[in-house]
Order: sequence, then C-alpha cells, then structure tokens
Amino acid sequence: MTSELSLFPGWPPTPDPVFWTGLLLIVAGLSGEVCYRLMRLPRITGYAVVGMVGGAIGFSIFDAQTVADFRLLIDLALGLLLFELGSRLNLRWLRANPWLIVTSACEALLTLLASFALLRALNVAPLTAMLISAIAMATAPAVIIQLKNELRSEGQVTERLLALTALNSIYAVVVVKLVYGWMHQAYHSSLLITLLHPLYLLAGSCVLAYLLARGCNLLFRKLGGQDEHAFVMLIGLIMLAVALVHMLRLPNSLTLLLAGILFKNLNERPQLWPAHFGTAGWLLTVILFVVTSMAFQWHDLMLGGLAALALVCVRALAKLVCVVLFSRPAGIDLKQAVALGVSLTPMASLALALVTDTYDIYPQFDPHLRAIVFSAMALMQLVGPLLIYWALALTGERKD
Repeated sequence: MTSELSLFPGWPPTPDPVFWTGLLLIVAGLSGEVCYRLMRLPRITGYAVVGMVGGAIGFSIFDAQTVADFRLLIDLALGLLLFELGSRLNLRWLRANPWLIVTSACEALLTLLASFALLRALNVAPLTAMLISAIAMATAPAVIIQLKNELRSEGQVTERLLALTALNSIYAVVVVKLVYGWMHQAYHSSLLITLLHPLYLLAGSCVLAYLLARGCNLLFRKLGGQDEHAFVMLIGLIMLAVALVHMLRLPNSLTLLLAGILFKNLNERPQLWPAHFGTAGWLLTVILFVVTSMAFQWHDLMLGGLAALALVCVRALAKLVCVVLFSRPAGIDLKQAVALGVSLTPMASLALALVTDTYDIYPQFDPHLRAIVFSAMALMQLVGPLLIYWALALTGERKD
C-alpha cells in the first residue's frame, strides 16, 4: 500500500534538468543584456561567460539522455543558422567576382597548412593535427549570423563576411569527413570502409540538401515567401531534415548549409530569407551559445591551452594575410580588408559539432583533439565577437 507521505514531495526537493535549463536561460539572458546595455559589448559575450562559468564549476546537471536531447537541439539551432547563412550566399555574385572564391580558397588553404605545421611542431599526432587544422578553417557561422542581426550591419564587409564564412564552413566539413577515411584506415585497416564512408557522408548530404531545397522552394512558391504560415512550415521542413540527418548519420552542418545555398540559387527569382527566424530562433541561439561554452572544461586548458593559443594566433594571421593580399582585385580597400580578415577569426558551435561527430565514431580518439579545439573555442567565444564589433565599426557598417 502506498504511503501517504509519498503524495508529498521529498525533502530536500530535487530540481530536474528543466529547472536548471530555465535558470540557465534566465541567467544567460540577464548576462547578455548587461553586456549589451551597460557595457556596450555583444550579448554573445554574456552567453559565453555564463556557459563557461557553468562548465568550469562542474554544472553536470544532465544525464546521458538529456545530453543526447541537447545534441539534437544544438543541431537544430545550428542547422537553422547554417540554412540562413547558405540562403544569403548569392552564387551569381561569386561568378561575377571570382576573386572572392580565390580569396576564400586561399585563406582556408593557408589556415589548414599553417595550423598543421604549427601543431606538428608542437608534437601533436599527425591525424589529430590534420583534424584540428581542418576544423580551424571554419569561421563560426552562428556568431556571424547573430552579430549581423544584432548590429543590423550592412555593406561590403558584411556581405563578404557571410560569403566567406559559408564557403570556409563547407571546406572544413568536407575535409574533416575526408580525414575520417584516414581514421578508418588507422583503426580498421579496411580499404572498403576507408573509401565508402566519406563518400557516403558527402553524397548523402548533397542528395538530402537538394531535396530539402526543392521542398522549401516549392513551399515558398505556392504560399508566398513572407507568409508567416509558410515560414512555420519551412521551419518544420528544416526540423524534418535534421531528424533525417540523425537517422541517416549524415553531417548536419554540411546538409543544412548546402540546402540553404540551393534554396537561394535554384530559382531564377529566389525567395529572400526573413531578417531572422523569430523568438523561437533567438531562444535556440541562446541555448546554442551557452551549451557550446559549457563544453569547455579547465582540464582542457591544462592539456591543450598552449597549443590552442598558438593555433588561434596562427589561424587569425593566415586569414588576415590572404584577405589583405587579394583585397584590391576583389574590390575592397585596405581598411575593409583588415576588418574582413579580423572578422573571420571566431570559431564556436560548428567546431563543437565536428569534434563531437569525431568522438561519436571513435570515443577513444586522442584527447588532444578535444582539449585544443575546446580551449581555442573558449578563447574565441570571448574575443571573437569583440573583434567583429570593432571591425564593423571601423568600416561604418554597424547600424545599432
């Protein structure tokens, strides 16, 4: 027989993950507003600080199932932001100004080579160094989109920043998935797996991205691009795509980014992506930044802090040098080139997703991968938004 006392809550009461998540959002929101209204800093800085403090003090409130649920939420938030980023990339503009593609390819390649050389000089294992270098090619798409919307920035530097971020994100994901073949060879020594798995990841992403883009274009063409009901259905399509990505074990970031690019460029008169995807999107963005920052732990700094600091410096220099080098043929002046090169330095949630994907396949992989990338992410979560604030102010493109 059930005790009468069991009808009442236990003592002391035990908060569940929903309680802690709500508290975390309140603290993050307040921190972001304090940064923005009182200190004139990006709201992202406040979110990052809350996440880092929570992670550093052992904010381990989530069980394994909740962590898995948060990974799905992270992929959804990142997928929405990547889809929006891709939908802002105009391929006709790239064809009209091929020096943008040259700039993008060179800054990504130099970042890859310089990072790899640095990490090998620091005695990081070759496979680990290649993975970190590939991840380092990418600029943080979530940071760029969020700051563009927050600052209402418009102009040549902003548009080029969006384009280069989209392109180097594609390069990073593709190279990481190709490096997986090297990993499979090291762990399985199976030529079939080495060749087929990266091919499946890339081909499957392209097919699913095409289907999603076609579905979104059909939806917008039938119901109208600015209709709020059509927009709700668009979000539903993206959520469905994220679910399929998980079911098929495809790279979420590459699929959604390619889908956004195809959505923008498949039609002769492409629909315009709304300015932002509303309150629900903002909520997902806050969760994305907080959870990304919570991934950092102090023992990561002890294991890979020095290498991460060197990586951040070399990576920033490589991107800046290439952008400045090709600035004149690409059609911008020196001041704009410096601002653009500096703005390419943030790295955050996409790097987290790529590291997590790697450990999902091989949990026993070299811990230096996590330590170096997460330490670099923690540094750039704090410094990167401030650099973009300064860079867009330098060029007069901030409208906030």
